[in-house]
Amino acid sequence: MRILIVDDDRVCRELLRTVLEPYARCDQAVNGDEAVDAFRLALEDDRRYDLICLDIMMPGTDGHQALEAIRALERSHGIGGSDGVKVIMTTALVDSKHCIRSFKEGCEDYYTKPIKQDQFLRHVRALMGDLPPRPSFDSAAERPADESARKRFLIVDDDAVCRELLKAMLEPYGRCSLAYDGREAVDTVRLALDDNDPYDMMCLDIMMPEMDGHEALTAIRALEVERGVYGSDGVKVIMTTALSDSRHCIRSFKEGCEHYITKPIKDEALFDKMRELGMLAETGAPSRG
Repeated sequence: MRILIVDDDRVCRELLRTVLEPYARCDQAVNGDEAVDAFRLALEDDRRYDLICLDIMMPGTDGHQALEAIRALERSHGIGGSDGVKVIMTTALVDSKHCIRSFKEGCEDYYTKPIKQDQFLRHVRALMGDLPPRPSFDSAAERPADESARKRFLIVDDDAVCRELLKAMLEPYGRCSLAYDGREAVDTVRLALDDNDPYDMMCLDIMMPEMDGHEALTAIRALEVERGVYGSDGVKVIMTTALSDSRHCIRSFKEGCEHYITKPIKDEALFDKMRELGMLAETGAPSRG
């Protein structure tokens, strides 16, 4: 089962992911525009979502507009009625007008926050039926038997397509987390260090809103120093950016990155860098199945 979690609040996204990931592959979108793009790509790749958890109050394209766009995309692909993706509006809005509007637009359920795990799973089961545990791995590639022994990768990019591309490349050989800008990346690294489960490698874009990749990398290296993590013991950072300007490249290495790859990212270019960093066996390359 594939689920798309759409919310501009990182805490809400992570909570829903924690609740649902044991039963399904979970993708995330930070706003309505990203949700529609992710849904369109899934339709085009014949990897349709089974369920969308969709917040309403988001910047730009809100949940109402996103739901209308998603139903329109389905109609354009000849998908209608019960064959469409199931949608649960997961929102703090208790106003009956929003609830009525959501059902008119085509949602199947309306759940008001805060999210309570058992209660929310009952709503999901009512729509999807039984929820068998998700298999440990969804790739045919050979994986370590112990999930906790797998590498941890953090993908940081404000572009949803780039995030999904990197996730497809890396997921067979590591546990992938996503961050949507530099600030989220720093917060995510901080939490991982606090939990004594640090990331092994990070793919970090430069040009992002709020906090760019340069600022994020500087803050992350400072966090590591605060916790007594120095040099090769820190997270390995590959800058994955469209910027080919040598000034950005030089600055990135001065700030502490290990490698610099310009987009569009090619599989073998990334895998070669990973092998150099010890993140991938010399003869290994993740399958993109």
